Amino acid sequence: MLIIAMLLLSCSQLASQIFFPVLPHIAADLEMSQGLSQMMITGYFICLGLSQLMVGPLRDKYGDRQVFLAGQVIFVLGSVCCALATSTEWFALGRLFQGLGAAAPLLISRTILGAVYRGSQLREALGSLAMVASCVAIVAPWLGGVLASWADWQFVAWILSIYLLIVALIGYWLLPSEASLSASISLYPHHLFRQYQVLFSAPKFVAIALFKWTPTFIYMTTQLYFPFVLQRQFALNEAQFGSVMMLPMAGLLLGSLLSSKLHRHLNMAWVTGLFWPLLVLSGACYMFMPFTLSNALLAYGLVMVMFGGYFAIYIQMLSEHFPKHAGSANALIGACELLLFSLLAVACNSYFIDVPEDMAWVTWVMAMLLGWAWLTLFSDKRLWHRFLLVRRVRNI
Repeated sequence: MLIIAMLLLSCSQLASQIFFPVLPHIAADLEMSQGLSQMMITGYFICLGLSQLMVGPLRDKYGDRQVFLAGQVIFVLGSVCCALATSTEWFALGRLFQGLGAAAPLLISRTILGAVYRGSQLREALGSLAMVASCVAIVAPWLGGVLASWADWQFVAWILSIYLLIVALIGYWLLPSEASLSASISLYPHHLFRQYQVLFSAPKFVAIALFKWTPTFIYMTTQLYFPFVLQRQFALNEAQFGSVMMLPMAGLLLGSLLSSKLHRHLNMAWVTGLFWPLLVLSGACYMFMPFTLSNALLAYGLVMVMFGGYFAIYIQMLSEHFPKHAGSANALIGACELLLFSLLAVACNSYFIDVPEDMAWVTWVMAMLLGWAWLTLFSDKRLWHRFLLVRRVRNI
């Protein structure tokens, strides 16, 4: 299950990130403006967010295998459509299908471990998943740039299509084929709306979600801002841009490793609290340091370290607090993340971010939201007493 979770998660990651280095090239070939080409990226996230709202309850009701296969078929068709695209309309259609299909492997990768493991085993499995996710995120921009330098961006789409097809075959053999997980779950729209409304009205749910929403929003905003600014200001080609972006993305792996190590000695309140100052430092890099290539990568890298540190923590908290509706809870978080925050990322790039200092304000606002989430989840004084007691016992 851990192996298949890693493969499934890599599908959506590759589709979302492998096109970033070739975004200017796609815009030139298909005669798109910078804003329209950015919408091709965010359009994928919007469709992914919408489809999660239905895929989550479907997974809770019918199980993993059937839902995954249906979604993966759509995912492959969308990638083939992108590879064959000779116009903006066909490429946009391909990205739409990619977003609709990617929800199935993404959601199942996040929920399947929580259904199999508990306690320390779940934490270790999620830590391993976070490390693999970090490695894919590091490699994907570099891989996109290298593949494009060998041929063109259509070649990148063909390679992605082949990989998705291979994962579909593996998932067919490895995923459990149970017919129903919970027959009591209703798929009628008004019942789903009510279920999502109940989840969203719980402060604890929103607080947990912010550990995913805030770093993802900064990631999206940066990924839309950097390709054009860095390639134009520092004269980077696609391969060079993909290579340099591996440096900040390595922060994901560092963050997941640190989170795993810290969990052996500290409780979740301390671990999450220790990663929070990285957001403040990232904003300070944009505000007070010259906008050089190294400083830009440092500011982005600090956010990625926090992102990697929170990845396993967010999934574990969701699995522990909402075990019976893991698919629906992950779907709602993912939908809001990709629908609301992707649109906010586009709006920030279009109407707010003109100079690097503007990125500092975006980062600091997210830090304030994350601070509220931490207080909501961990302000109970009993957590501090429990932490001190554990430390005292270990010293004895």
